[in-house]
Amino acid sequence: MATLKEIANVVGVSVGTVSRVLNNDSTLSVGDETKIKIFNVAEEMQYKTLKQRKSSDKSKTNKLRVGIVEMYNPKEQLEDPYYLLLRSVVDKECFENEIEVVNLYKNNEEYRFIGEEFINGIIAIGKFDKSEIKSLNKLSENIVFLDSSPDDIKYDSVKINFKLGTYMALEHLVKLNHKEIGYIGSFKTLDDYKTKSQDKRLEFFKEYMKKNNIYKEEYILDTKDVTSMDGYITMKKFIEKGEAMPTAFFVGTDTIATGVLRALYEHDIKVPQDISLVGFNDLIASQHTIPPLTTVRVHIENLASAAVDLILERIIKERKYCKKVIIPSELIVRKSSSNAKK
Repeated sequence: MATLKEIANVVGVSVGTVSRVLNNDSTLSVGDETKIKIFNVAEEMQYKTLKQRKSSDKSKTNKLRVGIVEMYNPKEQLEDPYYLLLRSVVDKECFENEIEVVNLYKNNEEYRFIGEEFINGIIAIGKFDKSEIKSLNKLSENIVFLDSSPDDIKYDSVKINFKLGTYMALEHLVKLNHKEIGYIGSFKTLDDYKTKSQDKRLEFFKEYMKKNNIYKEEYILDTKDVTSMDGYITMKKFIEKGEAMPTAFFVGTDTIATGVLRALYEHDIKVPQDISLVGFNDLIASQHTIPPLTTVRVHIENLASAAVDLILERIIKERKYCKKVIIPSELIVRKSSSNAKK
């Protein structure tokens, strides 16, 4: 069996880099090509991590092994930390249920993992296209999709109730006497098959606003992408047009909202005195923005717990029919929203 040093020599990197890649250290800054090369060499040389060796030594043949695969790489996750947090909570749930986590990686359009042992199932975090789903299915038929639902007949899934969350946010603003309400976010986001389609939050925003006869197209702002910088640039451009401003904005994600707050601050537009904001996700940072952000909380712990419960049912109880779990959201009122100016 190979050593870390032997793998490092073949790849041309340090032993520390090899160790951190094989142990899925998300804080490591290294290119995807290098990571894939490390995984490939480790697989070819039949390397096993310390955790895998200990498991073999103790003959824990009955321990469940679940593959985890993510839509985003670590660099992309830093742009929008929602998926980074989701992955960490899934890992925690697996640990508490004595499930060994196996990291899946993509090589030549096929998903693979290190080691000769089979995996009992897969938790796929994010959105995946048809070819990726087909590749995952070759590794295991027990797949739970977390944050997408590509095939309700064939696979289990766990999703957020976007309609409930969006309606709660808008009802909160309407109760504060806001009638001029805008939307800031990416018009199109990845759907269940990883293709661009209308964002569900925008879809339900339009539905609610039109139903209540307060919809105004001029207040709908497209950030194109979902980073903080996209929120900043989009809000800055809108302000500098000098056109009429709504009294409140519903923002597609908290990450975008941080950029919006920065643009408003730079133009001396006070939140919530001049304009109210409501975000979506309730990331940890949302408690510490200035002012703290009113937002729709996505219960990440419940999402992760539901995904692990489903995969355990599939493996242990050998459940054959599919389940789809929809997790409700919760409005968290902080200081970025207040009564509209009369």
